[in-house]
Amino acid sequence: MADGQQLLITRDIPGANRNSIDVLNIRTSELSTYAEREGNSGKPVWLPAFGAVAYVTLVEEERHEQRISYRPELWISYGNPQQVERLAPDVMGLSLAVEPDGNHLWYFSRSEPDRPQVFDGESRVIQTAPWNVAAWKYPKPDLEWAMRDRSPQFTMAWHPDGTRVVLYSQFWTFLLDVKTNRVCELTLGEYKPEAMDIPPWPLEAQWSPDGRYLAFITTDSLDMPFRRTELTILDMATGERRTLSPGSDIEPGRHFVTDIAWAPNGQMLAVLATVEYRDGTTWEGLYLVEATTGQNKHLLPHIVFPAGDFGWNLAWSPNGDSLAVTCLYGPLCLIEVTWP
Repeated sequence: MADGQQLLITRDIPGANRNSIDVLNIRTSELSTYAEREGNSGKPVWLPAFGAVAYVTLVEEERHEQRISYRPELWISYGNPQQVERLAPDVMGLSLAVEPDGNHLWYFSRSEPDRPQVFDGESRVIQTAPWNVAAWKYPKPDLEWAMRDRSPQFTMAWHPDGTRVVLYSQFWTFLLDVKTNRVCELTLGEYKPEAMDIPPWPLEAQWSPDGRYLAFITTDSLDMPFRRTELTILDMATGERRTLSPGSDIEPGRHFVTDIAWAPNGQMLAVLATVEYRDGTTWEGLYLVEATTGQNKHLLPHIVFPAGDFGWNLAWSPNGDSLAVTCLYGPLCLIEVTWP
């Protein structure tokens, strides 16, 4: 968070398909629980204008003899886990995004998967966005076989100044200028049918703090388990694109980038990439990658980190002097970073 002392984290609750959503003070180790939720439906997000956490939880919908079905709902907590509030009964769990003003929460719903919804934290009103992603889609004959009977979920990432937003899914990555409503499609790699299932597409997207670069975790696999995931960096000023994986191949052509986080200087990325696979478990190495050159440095090469969900395992302090990483023997490791 902006004060450099607190981190938004989640912790699994032993013996249950539940986790707690907490704010951890890294200086005092004080832990404040904001909410508990069913399932692990996407990353909670912080609304700094209100000191609140928005999150998705699973709610029982139908109960049958052998099966219980659930639906995802959008909830918010202002700090008291006993006084959480439901915002919407219909949400896609991986779609939460906070506008840079810290006041507006954006998400997609299951009933309108192409029309973003926006919650205004001041008025507490939810409205439908004026733009429709369905109007931007177009046929892709080479991929008709893959797109048939699929409805990819869109996710959003806002430019730091709030003037642009990237909306991405399995078959489309769009860049929208919200002032002019101009839209363009971003290409994240060349399609080579003999070597990949589909063109590279993003699992995670992050703008650099200065808004010059867009970093993605990409894959060219159609379905899980993915053959590989890589780091793709777009220079939005020059149009240059760079794709790399700083880790090791666990098999020929199989390598994985599992998390990324921009340093506050906007020039370097912290990256978790697979370095080892043993006993059915992948282990990650921590790297610093320079955006302009793609050069990387393996930090703490004698230490490995557990693999986790994309986008959940790295966080920089606001001044860039420390990096929080999910680690093996505790919820977090705090690593001091010395810049040359």
